[in-house]
Amino acid sequence: MIATTEKIEYGKEVIEFELLQEDRKTLSIEVLPTTKIKVKAPENKNKQDIIKKVQNKAKWIAKQKQYFVDNYKEPDEKKYVSGECFRYLGKQYRLKVIKSNTDSVKLKNGYLLVEYNLKTPATLINKWYKDKALSIYKKELDKCFQQFIACNIVKPSLKIRKLTKRWGSYNKNSNTITMNIEAIQSNKDCIDYVIYHELCHCLHFSHNKEFYNLLESKCKNWNKLKNKLEKLVL
Repeated sequence: MIATTEKIEYGKEVIEFELLQEDRKTLSIEVLPTTKIKVKAPENKNKQDIIKKVQNKAKWIAKQKQYFVDNYKEPDEKKYVSGECFRYLGKQYRLKVIKSNTDSVKLKNGYLLVEYNLKTPATLINKWYKDKALSIYKKELDKCFQQFIACNIVKPSLKIRKLTKRWGSYNKNSNTITMNIEAIQSNKDCIDYVIYHELCHCLHFSHNKEFYNLLESKCKNWNKLKNKLEKLVL
């Protein structure tokens, strides 16, 4: 893999991006919520041809950057103390932490109630999120995949982890979808959008016209759900 930093011009703006040339067949451009830009391209592709293609997408890149400048804010660091807000499936819950003889986490009367003894509240909450995410993501993947049975693809396996700046990813070599554990904070429609998005990558690896046509056919309001996710403060 070859990693370099490149630049293009759009009007009076100089757009800097990270270029990764690796073992792949297609070119992808990603604008992260931090406004950092990542471009992935085949390792045997001429660099000037890559830069030219990125230049052709300069208007879209600038628009995405401005969207994140206007809407994205870095999340506050959690302290896991009573009174903090935690999201779960699109709803907010106040945290209530109680010293107890047992270790448990549950939703009760509008609160995320944590009773702790041997483990810290942070450890208990993180495990609770992980268990809930794994259970719900599996059910939603089974549901969403029903729309892809006619596409004659093998259902991907599922992994969950905390991803830094993306909601999901698809590995075609292992046929695995990795879901961001943080998506459990949003509602099931948003979770389904992420799953549909990654399932579409089983058929179209890059974000080309065919990819978006397929996504549109499986998830009509995907753009609205995408915007809702991007505004979620993790």
